[in-house]
Amino acid sequence: MNQPVNQPVNQPAQLPDRQFPDLHLPYLKRLVPRDKHDDSHMEQLLQLSTPEIVPILPALLEWIQDCNWPIAAKALPLLARHETAVVPLVQSLLAPEHTDDGWKYWVVSALLPKFSREAIQQLTPTLERIIMAPTPGESLEEVDQVAVELLTDQH
Repeated sequence: MNQPVNQPVNQPAQLPDRQFPDLHLPYLKRLVPRDKHDDSHMEQLLQLSTPEIVPILPALLEWIQDCNWPIAAKALPLLARHETAVVPLVQSLLAPEHTDDGWKYWVVSALLPKFSREAIQQLTPTLERIIMAPTPGESLEEVDQVAVELLTDQH
C-alpha cells in the first residue's frame, strides 16, 4: 500500500520495500534531528537496521560534535549500535586533514568507548597516529590524551 502524498510530517511513514534502500532517503532525512533538542524520531531511528540507516549516519554523527547538546546523549548509543558502518566515517573524521578537533575529542572520548573491542582494533592505527603524531589542534583539544586512555582501557 502506498503512503499518501500529503501525509503530515509528524506521522511515521511506512518504509518502502527494504530491497531498495535509496527509496528510503526522503523518509530517512525526516528522521534526522533538526536541532540539538530534537529527539522526536529517536524511536523510529532505533528500529532501523544498519543497511537502512547507512544513508543518514553522517548526518547523525554531526549531532555529537558537542556532547553537551541534549541530543548527543541519545545519538551516541544509536551510532554505537551501528558501529560497523560508523567505523569508516570515524576513520575519515579522525584524519589529520579534518580540522574539527573538538569533534574528534567527542568521538574518541564519548563514542568510541561504546564500541566493541573489534571495532576499536580497526581504529587502532588511526588512534596510534593521533597519539604519536597529533596535529597541533588535536594536541590543543587533548584528542591524543583521550586516545591514550581509550587504548589503555582496551588492554
